[in-house]
Amino acid sequence: MTGRAVVPVAWQTMPLPSTLPESGAKRLAVRVTPDARRQIAAGHPWVYDESIVSISHKGTAGDLAVIFDDDRKFVAIGLNDPASPIRIKIIHRGRPTPIDAAFWRQRLDAAMARRGALIASGHTTGYRCINGENDGFPGLVLDRYADTLVLKLYTAAWFAHLATLVPVIVAALHPK
Repeated sequence: MTGRAVVPVAWQTMPLPSTLPESGAKRLAVRVTPDARRQIAAGHPWVYDESIVSISHKGTAGDLAVIFDDDRKFVAIGLNDPASPIRIKIIHRGRPTPIDAAFWRQRLDAAMARRGALIASGHTTGYRCINGENDGFPGLVLDRYADTLVLKLYTAAWFAHLATLVPVIVAALHPK
């Protein structure tokens, strides 16, 4: 990553470290066992290392891993985490789609909509905005405490996506 990414926040700026890794430009092509494909189709959010039959190249943490069936038909896409036994964290299944700021905004909006009644009730200013796998952000949790957001990462796979994700979060939730 060249330079420093700066996220505008109401009255201040929140700089992201200039040393954030970037996701590889080349996607990983992955084939998994038939059982893993069935689990992915049923909504399971992870692919374990032992379920991978073949992978195009080693890749780094955060690289997008595109899972194909034996006929090279798209199955899902996930975040690669080569240092974990949970090798791929599934972020999308079904039809191919670009993984970009619009994708993450749609996911965040859907997560916030699920919490709409809680937020609208006005009974609390502290709640979980993103609950990891349940909201399509495996290994990532975002909590809100009034005007403060706390982002918790449980996998190195997210570091390469922070430069895209943090501005989306800030624009949608307006933390101070």
